[in-house]
Amino acid sequence: MKKCLIFLISVLMFLFTGCGSSNSEGTAYTEVNTQEGITLSLKEDTLKSSAGTFILTNDTKEAVSYGAKEYHFEQMKDGQWQEFAGTAQANWSDEEVALESGASTELSYNWKTFCGNTTKGEQYRLIIFVNESPVAVEFTGA
Repeated sequence: MKKCLIFLISVLMFLFTGCGSSNSEGTAYTEVNTQEGITLSLKEDTLKSSAGTFILTNDTKEAVSYGAKEYHFEQMKDGQWQEFAGTAQANWSDEEVALESGASTELSYNWKTFCGNTTKGEQYRLIIFVNESPVAVEFTGA
């Protein structure tokens, strides 16, 4: 019985930690959107408190690659971006997808599992990696 209780408490602690911010020092992604011609935007009328669809656009002269699954989700707290522990500690695959020059693609993300729902009026940003550099889009929670 005692082992079962310890296990249950451990699982609950893990679940609650996954929904909090990973640290109080701020984001690891201080420089984002440094690649000219690469943009990430929120697709109109797709934002929900648990998910959204984003448009990645490559207006460069060459194909780029981006992580097929990996994303990082942050919230503005006390004037600085803080990543949710759920995405900071996730074990992402190394799968890459190519995006040709002049092309755009829609990317849908559901952050509820890793981060919970957004709060209406709060500031958030989603970060993906394009050619191994962070590209971010900021938005207000639904």
